[in-house]
Amino acid sequence: MKNVSIVIPSYKGVHLYEKNLQSVLDCMRDKDELVVVDDASGPEDDTISWFEKKFNIKLTSASPVEGTDLFLGEYKTADKTLRIVLLVNQSNQRFGASSNRGFAASKYDLVFLINNDVAPYKDCLKYLIPHFENENVFAVGCLEHEKHVNEIGGRNKLWFERGMFLHSRYKDLSAGETAWASGGSAMFRKSIFEKIGGFDKLYYPAYWEDIDLSFQARKLGYSVLFEPRAEVDHNHETTNKSVFGEKKMRDMSWNNAKKFTWKNANLWQKISFLLWQPYWFIKMR
Repeated sequence: MKNVSIVIPSYKGVHLYEKNLQSVLDCMRDKDELVVVDDASGPEDDTISWFEKKFNIKLTSASPVEGTDLFLGEYKTADKTLRIVLLVNQSNQRFGASSNRGFAASKYDLVFLINNDVAPYKDCLKYLIPHFENENVFAVGCLEHEKHVNEIGGRNKLWFERGMFLHSRYKDLSAGETAWASGGSAMFRKSIFEKIGGFDKLYYPAYWEDIDLSFQARKLGYSVLFEPRAEVDHNHETTNKSVFGEKKMRDMSWNNAKKFTWKNANLWQKISFLLWQPYWFIKMR
């Protein structure tokens, strides 16, 4: 079975490594690779020293990714040896750019991208990897057990209505096509990810970048799938809420929904977008 790079973008995430990282290590196989991208958390977070103690990481002389410092280490058990990569941003980049850097540093073509508040089940990779025997598959998303609300999800739908692209969860959680693979728990094919250009910086600082990524892949004819047997616990302890607050997060998401619509709409949809703006202005106040 093919080897995998697991990429985790993270900001001030030491308390989440302590909760979730062992589950990540337990699901990995011999010669798999862990790439953690620390988004300039700073010395008060203690990420570097935590990784030094856990994985004996060492600073290398040069990083292959501009704007980062590269630390390398390893994790060994009786049945596997894992390459550990800590990529530290020299300035704060947020989710999309940090993920792009993690992909750039990854050794393998299959990249499992997860949030630092996600704990994959031990057999998770076993159900994701076989889908990529089909060269047309770009991404496969996981079934998420959302602990904070006691719900499950992972399959999504996207549609155009009243001048906007809107999205919601798909109630049918059987295996099959999905509108997008979540940037919080999905496996991607790196070669196609790079062909698309990765996560678009248009959506800085956050939200809708993973929807757009899958949208671009589907426009190119690639498949985006949902695999309910690949399960993760998602504890939703995201740093966005502590950094931005709930109102700012809602505003960011809505602004990026408008950016997504304008970027991806055809001519008639753009006309509809403009005509419906007064309605949305009142509704979203």
